[in-house]
Amino acid sequence: MSRVRILGGVALAAALVFPLAGCAGKVRIDMSKMCAAHGGTWQASDETCNPGPGGKKAAKAMCESNGGVYLPGGMCEMEGAK
Repeated sequence: MSRVRILGGVALAAALVFPLAGCAGKVRIDMSKMCAAHGGTWQASDETCNPGPGGKKAAKAMCESNGGVYLPGGMCEMEGAK
């Protein structure tokens, strides 16, 4: 009898979890945080990131190079993990 309960519990858990796996949607990332993650300094006035010796990078180009779509105001919209 306990095997049936365990199997039923596993089946119920799988039925609840698997449909949620594909519902990640879109994620918005603050460009100042993305810049800091690349080791840079964010400049809100001209929406650029200065990661160091490589020079300034425009936020739009940085977002697009990571597979996102740049939104004015310093946000980068990306597809969520699937």
